[in-house]
Amino acid sequence: MNITEIDEIIECLPKGRTFFPYYPGRYAPMLLAWVFNDESTIDEVKRSHYAGLLQKPAVQNILATQGKNTLCTESLSLAWVDPHETFLLTLGKWGGEKRDWQQTSRNGHNLVLQLNLHEGYRRSLERIVPEEYHWWFKDSGHPVMEKGQRAFYRQTLGWARLDIDFTTGEALIEEIQNDWLRDVATVQSMCARTHGDTNVSKAVTAYTAFVQQRLSKIWDEALLSAALWFLKEELGITSVWYHTFDTGNHLKNIKQDFPPRSIYSRLPKKFCFTKTFDQPIFLSNDKSYQRVARKVTTLQWFQMQL
Repeated sequence: MNITEIDEIIECLPKGRTFFPYYPGRYAPMLLAWVFNDESTIDEVKRSHYAGLLQKPAVQNILATQGKNTLCTESLSLAWVDPHETFLLTLGKWGGEKRDWQQTSRNGHNLVLQLNLHEGYRRSLERIVPEEYHWWFKDSGHPVMEKGQRAFYRQTLGWARLDIDFTTGEALIEEIQNDWLRDVATVQSMCARTHGDTNVSKAVTAYTAFVQQRLSKIWDEALLSAALWFLKEELGITSVWYHTFDTGNHLKNIKQDFPPRSIYSRLPKKFCFTKTFDQPIFLSNDKSYQRVARKVTTLQWFQMQL
């Protein structure tokens, strides 16, 4: 994308707080409501590659109350299971005119969707950990939300980098990443080495356990769900592409410090993306992409049509 396109998207979207509540498995009723309609039968879903979504608790609850063999997209849209987390969505930008170290599949910029923690995490930090150690839990690395960027500030849990083409109606999810939870675990081990069995070490351990228990098992599906919701509901994009592990590493020139393989294998399969040798139209027409792609023996992608 060029920077003007990204600036226009950021300018057009709400400037206030955009909340994204999430419970484990929320993606299942969300996807079913998008992909199917009220005339779709349960048997039809069972015969599709979305069949596994029917087993998620939120979907099971809906099916148990409706008493019929067809889907109700309105009920699926309202599905709910507690407990849940409430995240705050904000937008940023990433990249440059030339592909260099930015890990993009073509020249240009990415729109960044940031998944931020709610205020309760800051209050818990203040309650558990002495103030002089709060900076240990603050991640200011790009492309997270930065202080002064808005009238309010929240800690970014993770982000999705998006490359969007409105002409073809396609989007590529370039990256799903979370540095904060990894850094929190590093803080805990560092504190144990430097402070031993002290009150500071115990406080850091308690806060680390608190955030990991709540977030470690859901952050990736919450972030991918938020990205799909944003593309579909806010931008009207229905054709979504996602990197496979090997193709993504080749195209983005990642030769070391590889991302977790599960993010580019298990996660898209969980969301019922299909693997294909086809490629995004907007990329196949791009010369900077073509120069890199022709050097790769096999290109495979995950794709979803919403």
